[in-house]
Parts: sequence; C-alpha cells; structure tokens
Amino acid sequence: MRTSSRPVLLSILVLGLAGALTAGCAGEPERPPARRIVTNEAFINGLYMGLDLTDQREVFRFVFSQLDDEVTVYPSENYYYFEFTARGKTLAGSISLFPEDRDSARVGFGYATRLEDKARHKRYFNTGEGAKLTAQDGVRLEALDAFTYAVRFEGKTVRFHLYNPGLEPPQKAALRPDERFVGPSFDESGLRFYLLFNETTSKLFWILNEDGFVPETFRTSGIEGVVIGDRTEFAFYVDSVQTRKILIGVAGLNVLHNNWYDGPFDQMPDNYVYTGQIDLKKYLMAHYGYEASAIDDYGNYGAASRVPVAPYTVYFSEDALRLVETCTASEPEPPAFYACLTRQVFEIPEDFYQGVRRTFY
Repeated sequence: MRTSSRPVLLSILVLGLAGALTAGCAGEPERPPARRIVTNEAFINGLYMGLDLTDQREVFRFVFSQLDDEVTVYPSENYYYFEFTARGKTLAGSISLFPEDRDSARVGFGYATRLEDKARHKRYFNTGEGAKLTAQDGVRLEALDAFTYAVRFEGKTVRFHLYNPGLEPPQKAALRPDERFVGPSFDESGLRFYLLFNETTSKLFWILNEDGFVPETFRTSGIEGVVIGDRTEFAFYVDSVQTRKILIGVAGLNVLHNNWYDGPFDQMPDNYVYTGQIDLKKYLMAHYGYEASAIDDYGNYGAASRVPVAPYTVYFSEDALRLVETCTASEPEPPAFYACLTRQVFEIPEDFYQGVRRTFY
C-alpha cells in the first residue's frame, strides 16, 4: 500500500505508530507500551473540522502538528502512515522518506479520501493531493545518522526513526543450501517478513518472520498445508520441512483497495540498499529478467514506478489457493515446488464486476 506523491492510488493507511525503535534479539523490536486509543469523540470532532483539504500546506501543518517529537517509521519502504477525519470525510495518507529523496532533502507528503467498507465497493478510484516538500516549502530535512532524520517545519522538529532490525538471517526458519537471505521487511499490516532468493530457480519469495511475536492468528483453509490470517487474510503454505510459512496469497479486495493488507510487494529493505549492505538490484534482475539499465538500485523504473515484488497469488476465492495441490502433484523437487507455489498471479475474475456499480471518487 502506497500513498504520498508517487503516481499510484492514494488510499487507506496504517494508523501512525509513535516511539523510538531499538533492535532486540533476532531483530525483534522493543517498542514502548501502547498509549493511545481512538475515540468516537475524536472521530466526530474531526468530521466537523473545517480544514481546507485542497491546501496541501494547511493539511501538512495539521498532520505535522499532531506528531510526537519522535516517531518510528515501521514500513520498510519508509512511509509513515496516518489517518484523520475532516469536513465529513475520512482521510488517509503518509509522510515518506524515500532513500532517493533524502539526499535531495525532499519529504514526500500525500493524502486522499477513503471509503469505510470494502465489502460494499469492489474497487474505487479516489482523488487526493501529493507533493515533494523542500526548504522552499518551509520543510527542512536533516540526516542525523543513516536511520534517523529530523524534519523541521514552522518551529517544530520531529525525529523520524527508520526501521533498523539488523541483517540477521532467519533463526526459526531453515534455509536450504540453494537459498539466500536477501533482507528483512516490515509490512504496514504489522507483520514482518524475510525476503529469500532461490539460486536453483532464480526466484524470490517471502516467508513470515516468526522469530518473535507474530500479531496474527491463523485458521485452516480446507486445503492441506494452507493457513489464512484471521486479520490480514494473508495465505501461507506451512512448510514443515523447513519450519516456515511461505506467503502464497493475498486477498484480492485488499489489493484493489490498496489498503494495509495488500501484501508486502513494496516493502523492500530500502534502508540497507541505501547503506550499501544489500544489493537488491541483482536479485530483481535475476527474478524478472531485467537488464541492468532498466531499473535502479531500488527497483524503480520509468518516471516513478517500482517493480512490485509480489511472488504470490492475488486470490478472489480461496479455491485459487488450490494451486498447492497442483504444485504438489507436478513439482516433486523442492526448488521447483516452491517456485510453483510463489508464482506471481493477479487475475481479476471475468464476472467480478457483474451487477456492481463502480463509483469514482
């Protein structure tokens, strides 16, 4: 899920999580205790707030004024998500600190309206505002170290701590001899992942980071070996041989709504690419067959688009996850079996929109 000034759908958010982050055992973050609730009173008061939503500077001033003096950017792609209500609408957006922007002292900022209930809207297109803010806008960015940045605006300073779990490989999950640990990822869903690469098949895939607490519960799907997250709807193949859960599916409605459960496709370990500790580009070239000139070190191509690292099925029915049965029957060797499970598939059923009125926002 993305917001900010990149040319993508501007939509749902993760509620901003504040507080400093320090690395613990096996990359397990030590977080301050939760200390905020969302009240109906605040929700209603916001609905009546007369904020000019067409004025990016005014909206940035409002959002920035609400931040603590120190915040943590958990998502690996460096989006700090927020939400608020104003003028009868719910707004979602982000402040972004992309590596490619930080050297130019640019801060991304974007926001848009969102719908409340995805079940009533199979897809929506919404309008919003986005910009790259610089000193000319009164927004100043200063690097304090490789993982800490200070943003200053109208007399207020906020320190942004970027996700920095370290580069320790998986501890609970076992890697095969032909597999390589690429890097860690923190998804806006709240789940953490490891990105792996299989040298035999030249394919990337995601496994769940279970080296600490996992904020999810799972249910069996009726398909042998497949479990689905109760909260995220992420589908995993339980690889009992290697003691890991391989991501094989993300719910289609979440992808269409570009929300915080749309999968970790964009949550690359960018900060370690920035520091030169991870060569992500070589893995993207091997997996997708790109020429070196086609993408940059982060997988960006064209003006402002990024390679979606989504080696899993976007499923609109759990029957689509029966690919596990097909792979089990057709690919007995582990490398080919894993590659079969993690094919990148995104196909909207032909009758998906039948009888549905699509609304544009």
